[in-house]
Amino acid sequence: MRDTDYPDSDTPIREAAAFWDARLRNPDCTDVERAYFRAWCAEDERHRAAYDELQSAVETLRAARHQPEIRALRDAALAPRPRRSWRAAGIAAALAVTALFAPLAWTVLQDRGGAAGQDAQAPLYYATTVGQQSGITLEDGSVITLNTDSRVRVTYDAAQRHVALLRGQALFEVAKEPNRPFVVDAGGKRVVALGTTFDVRLNGQDVEVTLVEGRVEIAEQAGAGRRDTPPPVRLEMGQRLVSAAQEDATVTEIDTGKATSWRDGFVTFEETPLIDAIAEMNRYSTVRIVAADSALMQLKVNGVFRSGQQARFAEALEEYFPVEARRDGNLIVLKMSQPI
Repeated sequence: MRDTDYPDSDTPIREAAAFWDARLRNPDCTDVERAYFRAWCAEDERHRAAYDELQSAVETLRAARHQPEIRALRDAALAPRPRRSWRAAGIAAALAVTALFAPLAWTVLQDRGGAAGQDAQAPLYYATTVGQQSGITLEDGSVITLNTDSRVRVTYDAAQRHVALLRGQALFEVAKEPNRPFVVDAGGKRVVALGTTFDVRLNGQDVEVTLVEGRVEIAEQAGAGRRDTPPPVRLEMGQRLVSAAQEDATVTEIDTGKATSWRDGFVTFEETPLIDAIAEMNRYSTVRIVAADSALMQLKVNGVFRSGQQARFAEALEEYFPVEARRDGNLIVLKMSQPI
């Protein structure tokens, strides 16, 4: 994206807010664009206020998404139309939503205790569906990138920035605020960061924390259910902590680029048992791959694959292994085509 594509000083504030909302939700939003957004917010307090108002309107819209009037509005917005610039198309739709829901949005803000003099806010929830990824920029400039089928709860106050990972996986790019720690709770673990980038995943009973840069400290949550409380663990860059319920955590060195390749729409396997590779691919699609032959469990997969492309993954297995893939509706059934 060129600099000239960004809203300039002549762009109405609400149009600019709608533009940044669209860009920050896009999985290909870059660090440079996030920096431009933070600069835009800092430029004028009205900018941040307009962006926050739009977020409230969007949340209100989501809460009412099943109402007939809202479904009709959504269908109209998604209807095919000739290509237009962002000023004439996407921004117009976003402004229409803002105008329609402004009274409701202000009600939501008041219910949150959103007056300027108050410290605490009611929780905000963000979620993705299967196969979807989403980037959320928080009020301090921190960014949460949600992976497929994930959900977080965000609560900010004057003393602490708190996020609970309720499902799935998220990458956190934390803005530095030494006097207000950034805390992530997930599966009985508490991750505390000051200014850093790290990935947290709930994988069944396991919690995985991958440190991309900076430093984090991981401890047991109060009331996590363990009789003994192990000491906190500090991760170095390029390390991953894996913790299963009622078991001691393990720390290993990993390739952070491969570990976070999901942000770019890829999954990476290195000597990964096929059953685990299938489970990982199934996270990103409603088309399910199933193994109908126990002999498949002996196979291990290597390679980088586009997430959500189940048929291409099955074709790759057929090419490199004695595997036969058969499509049956929303299932791809794998069987051995010959003995190993």
